[in-house]
Amino acid sequence: MKNILTGVIALVVGFFALTFAAVMGLTMALIALIAQPFLKRKLAKEFATFNAAQTDEMTPKGRVIEGEYEPVQSR
Repeated sequence: MKNILTGVIALVVGFFALTFAAVMGLTMALIALIAQPFLKRKLAKEFATFNAAQTDEMTPKGRVIEGEYEPVQSR
């Protein structure tokens, strides 16, 4: 009798755990679907900013530092 009662309690607890996991999974999936367009927009904006910074860094500035010229070989 004690084993049967323990088995029934284990089944009930397992059912509640499974139900809770399913509800949480569905909630997270729904949240991810809602947030997807916002995240895509933000990531595209960050990517554009990063690309702009990279292209600015690659182009020569054309500035010359005024001062004396000393060849490296003379040291």
